[in-house]
Amino acid sequence: MAARRHKENPARVKQRAQAVIATPPPEIFERRIVLRRRISVVLLCLLTVVLLSVSFAPFNWWPLAYVALVPWILALAGGTQRRWPALWGWLTGLIFWAANLYWLWWVTLIGYAATVVYLSAYWFVAAVLIRAAARRNWPMWIVFPVVWVALEYARAHVISGFPWFCLSASQWQQVRLIQIADVTGRYGVSFFVAMVNGALADLLIAPLFVRRKVGAVLTRQIAAGLVACLAVAGGLLGYGTWRVNQNTLSAGPVVGLAQCSFRSTLAGRDAPPHVILQTYLETLERLDGVGCDVALLPESTIPSAVNLASPRPDPDTLSDDRLRATAELLGLADAYEIGDVELLRAFVRQRTLEVRPQHGPRRTLAPDATLAECAAAVSRTADEIGCPVIAGGMTAHYNDLPLYVGDEWHFRNSVLCFDPPPHDGDRQYALRERTYAKMHPVPFSEYVPFRESWPAFHRVLRWLVPPVMRQVAPGESPTVFLVRGRDGQDWHLAPIVCYEGLFARVCRRAVNHARHTGRKDRTVLVNLSNDGWFVWTDSDGVNHPSTEHAQHMAVYAFRAIENRVPVVRAVNTGISAAFDPNGRMTARVAPLETRALSLSGQEPSGDISEPIRGPKLLVDQRVSVYSRVGDGFAWVVCLASAGLTGWVLTGRMRHRKQKEPQ
Repeated sequence: MAARRHKENPARVKQRAQAVIATPPPEIFERRIVLRRRISVVLLCLLTVVLLSVSFAPFNWWPLAYVALVPWILALAGGTQRRWPALWGWLTGLIFWAANLYWLWWVTLIGYAATVVYLSAYWFVAAVLIRAAARRNWPMWIVFPVVWVALEYARAHVISGFPWFCLSASQWQQVRLIQIADVTGRYGVSFFVAMVNGALADLLIAPLFVRRKVGAVLTRQIAAGLVACLAVAGGLLGYGTWRVNQNTLSAGPVVGLAQCSFRSTLAGRDAPPHVILQTYLETLERLDGVGCDVALLPESTIPSAVNLASPRPDPDTLSDDRLRATAELLGLADAYEIGDVELLRAFVRQRTLEVRPQHGPRRTLAPDATLAECAAAVSRTADEIGCPVIAGGMTAHYNDLPLYVGDEWHFRNSVLCFDPPPHDGDRQYALRERTYAKMHPVPFSEYVPFRESWPAFHRVLRWLVPPVMRQVAPGESPTVFLVRGRDGQDWHLAPIVCYEGLFARVCRRAVNHARHTGRKDRTVLVNLSNDGWFVWTDSDGVNHPSTEHAQHMAVYAFRAIENRVPVVRAVNTGISAAFDPNGRMTARVAPLETRALSLSGQEPSGDISEPIRGPKLLVDQRVSVYSRVGDGFAWVVCLASAGLTGWVLTGRMRHRKQKEPQ
């Protein structure tokens, strides 16, 4: 009896609850986190910078991506000052990009600063919208992924695009979870990660009660967000398990590649062009006897303008201006000051066409090796390993409308396919059908805008870009290299160059072109890159890879899934790697190693002089939804974001009108 007297009377509890429902206190309808101190906002924002940074490669603490943006949302929603939360919402992005793009500053300090400021603007836009939505108690599990993914999509397109550090990239190793990318592209994965962040933020900030006609009612916002996240997670994992277990893969071509380590700096490269090419060819020789169907060399492997040796331009037919431009390109610095035209013709003929008997078409290249000798050395190596060699290098093309002296050439960042010579002893070489020119060059480092539309401003901008960064003209269309395998199968290789691999739309276009040229289950996406710009050297002169290498590699898991093709990367300084059509990395070469990689399925030998052995490539007969419709999902999200933004803006206008005196 004594114990009962100390218990609360159930009738009184019910009576009090009814009283609260009838006349609820106003504080139960407000957000549950209120940050009155500015330092609280700052610390939450800095916590987001740390959590988000380590969720990406090379740290790969992927679970943190699901909570990394929660502190940032809390700072925006809970800050009581008018402008302070939005200011730090922007500064969070500024600090994040400055810390994680550090590898740009030693390439171009001006470009680094401009890029960081530009990219942080997206965080500011997100901060303004998220704060406005939070003040209206809108559910973050819906609002946040819509805003964030729409801005990711915009960032991938505005000013050529910079799709680095999308939320999806943090999940590249979670193979089953990211299979949805073959429908939605990487944006579907980003949407899910952002949704979880939004739901967790709702759990901490959403009001526990909402107003209804009957009084206060428990909010369903928190429960709805958590249930939605669990349902989507189950759906993603179920879909991913089904896709991974489908029996649609078959054996592909035997691919080999060579990776060496030559830094690129503003002062130049670690070695002259003939040494770089010779080192790569010697590394490629390790594939002799492996039985490769095709071998790959990275971007910037072959000397610039080696394509001039193929059409054999006759110096006798060149005009004086073009003759001087050609001589200057081939190394004659004072070509425009030499009046003896015959001397210029002899120089061009020697540097372009001749394979001198004392040198021969071997891989031991002299410092003054001609373009023909370099090309013949690649062709001879292709003959020795028994397959075509696909290599990257700068090609030169005459510019019919030069704007100024020194503008006589169009350069293109290209991929060339070298066939073995038609018979033993032939000193020449053959380029297979076409070369491929990079369609999406890097803004400012590879091309400066306004070349034709505003030449004066173009020259000012070009002055800001280091001269060592040669400007290139974009290619016009994708190309397919047809390779006949040793088993008689024809394989279609779709090449892309370096930075292009970040853009799903560029890779989709390349794969679709190859698919329409031949069969889908004969298509391989090939990426040639040069990440030698992003190597740093310590005080002892030892080179180290930056985080850029691992971050660049991670995006190709999504390129493989989006198009259901295998992806092979050959990268100067690394990381060279292979991915199967389900996005699993099947082989890799560690950064800064000089090794050959053979995707032949043979057992590894353990000898460092032998190639690293990886599983044979698997090709896929599936044609993905993403290959057919592209970024349809992202477009839907962008429309929803535009509607949300319009709602916020019209709400502010209505609020201002209500405050105006009548």
